[in-house]
Amino acid sequence: MNFESILFLIFALGPLLLGMVWRIQAGSFSMLRYTGMMVLGAIGMGLLVVKSADPTIVILEEAVVLAGFCVLLSQNETEDSTFICSTAMIVLGLALGFLTLTGIMSKVFLIGLLVFAGKSIYRDDPGAVRTNLALGQIALTILCSLVSGFSGTTLQAMMGIFITVIFLPLIPLHQPFLCIIKNAKGSLTSFWIIVWLAVGIDELHLIHDSIPAGMLFILRLLAFISAGYASLVCLGQQRWNLFIGSAVIAHVALIWGLLEPFPDFTQWGMSFGVTLALVMGGLCLAFSFIRQRYGWQIIGKLPGLASPMPRFGTVMIFLVSFAMVLPVFPAIPGLNSMPSVFSKDIPILMTLFIILVVWLAGGWYFSNMLHQTAYGTARSDVTYTDLRPAECVAVTALLLGATYSGLVY
Repeated sequence: MNFESILFLIFALGPLLLGMVWRIQAGSFSMLRYTGMMVLGAIGMGLLVVKSADPTIVILEEAVVLAGFCVLLSQNETEDSTFICSTAMIVLGLALGFLTLTGIMSKVFLIGLLVFAGKSIYRDDPGAVRTNLALGQIALTILCSLVSGFSGTTLQAMMGIFITVIFLPLIPLHQPFLCIIKNAKGSLTSFWIIVWLAVGIDELHLIHDSIPAGMLFILRLLAFISAGYASLVCLGQQRWNLFIGSAVIAHVALIWGLLEPFPDFTQWGMSFGVTLALVMGGLCLAFSFIRQRYGWQIIGKLPGLASPMPRFGTVMIFLVSFAMVLPVFPAIPGLNSMPSVFSKDIPILMTLFIILVVWLAGGWYFSNMLHQTAYGTARSDVTYTDLRPAECVAVTALLLGATYSGLVY
């Protein structure tokens, strides 16, 4: 291992070991929280200074560190605060190990992340049909990770495609993603979304050039189905975490649908993937603060929040406005890499359908969700408490990160 690889290993093991220590022996929450924030701040600066073997993935690494920092920053001392912060540090360490390292070491951290996710899913909802499906898909992903490390180029590409579809979820391989965000506690829902998509974007970045033409058609077909199905689910979904999870699946279908028309994935896919993750993560983080206060999970149970909670109303309006125009972000950089002539067998109409469904349906269900939460008449039987400054800063940081990734990067 060279010097840079040793530093990246330290960056990964630091939060991982710190999170494990928190699980075993929890001290003062304030001290642990500030220690974790300083560690993540140092790692974030270190990732900018130390040159990665692939500089294009730095934005993924920084997005994961930012998400972890926002979890610690916004976390108030509650019964689950130590569990939430320690889990965030463990997952962050595993994700950084996969993103920053290469070869077998990267696979080890990926398998560790999958095992930890599977354990979390089983602990929160054992015996359920959806849980069993999710655990089965995670087991197959672990097997693919093991096989891909010792296989030829063709088999390695196929294993990589399966892994990527798990982390950039397409129906029917979406169960691990939905289960992990359905049962995650507090702000971990937001954190898992950002980590899960960052891992998927990195994996797709590695394999997109080796995806066979026939497999591209199958992936586009799955994206076609996922965009329509997930958008319909969003229109009727009342639980906020599953609503955002389904919206993520619908928007991820855009990435798969645009792979062939926009072949230079590095030019548009990295920035769009991070923007999508941070916007959806910001929405989840804002909703988790309301759930922490009122135990609220059903959209529409607490209307008119913008009036008694102006900070919450402001960040929600910005986040939803951003989410409604997400399909535009891959178009401008993607058009620069679009071939001037398409062969006749490329189903461009299917790609256009995916874009239109995600965009039009997203405008509908996001605006409907905003009217059910921020607008309307506030309930008189509830004592409202607006976002604390730390919570407002955390959500704003994710929004600013999404703005940078989508408009500047």
